[in-house]
Amino acid sequence: MAAGNAFTSKPALPSSLSPIAPTSKPDQRRLSGAFMISLERIEPDPDQPRKQVEPSHIEELAQSIAALGVLQPITVREVPGADRYRIVAGECRYRAAKQAGLTEIPAWIRTPEQKKVLLEQVVENWQRSDLSPFEIADSLGILRDANGYSQQELANITGKSKGEISRILRLLELDPEVQQVARQDASGRIARRHLYAMRDLPVSEQLELLHEIQQGHHTTESVEQRAQRKSTPLPPKNKARRRTEKFRTTHALITMQFEDDSPTVEMMLDALHEVKQRLLDK
Repeated sequence: MAAGNAFTSKPALPSSLSPIAPTSKPDQRRLSGAFMISLERIEPDPDQPRKQVEPSHIEELAQSIAALGVLQPITVREVPGADRYRIVAGECRYRAAKQAGLTEIPAWIRTPEQKKVLLEQVVENWQRSDLSPFEIADSLGILRDANGYSQQELANITGKSKGEISRILRLLELDPEVQQVARQDASGRIARRHLYAMRDLPVSEQLELLHEIQQGHHTTESVEQRAQRKSTPLPPKNKARRRTEKFRTTHALITMQFEDDSPTVEMMLDALHEVKQRLLDK
């Protein structure tokens, strides 16, 4: 190994690891601490928040790797009790490297505390390739519940605003059936803003509205306006103008409350006639 290599002072490595050799091209560099690890000894994290990746994205990345190599190491951690490594960040690069026919990949080996693993995954994926709204919400929910984080603490450690954290976590408050439909949506018409606004609508309206969104009937703006109308209380009516009339009959005490403070006899008779008609229609 050439003199001055950042890895010359490191102790002997496991047989399947080798430090990355320095590049001869002046416009490229490798960060110290990365090693070449056999792809056979690396496995994805089953708790990785990204559940779906477009095949076209992996194909494009594989073509780039085949031509240029893996330009940025992935990050892995040792699996306790096994001679293997689990991906912390960089699963797309790992999958693309396998597709490109590579047998090893550059990787940084980390041993973060368990509670930090998901955080690293969320932050990287959020910044590089947007997760679906519910994948982000699920991950933030796990971080919050497992570590007792407040929304402000989640904002601090993810670099996002408290308002954005709050909106995303509110998705977990949607009706479970609505969540299931949204999570499995294949229409591509359900935007994050649709879901944010729907949270402010009555549960009885959410599912039907979601199906209408899938059919292309509602823009994000129309759903937001609908939610705004529902959440804005009507101005209270002037109770001082109301008048109550009570009539005792042979079988009951009938109480009638009128919006007008001076109801006429005709108004009272009309009201009684309407009540009678409704009873007959039952």
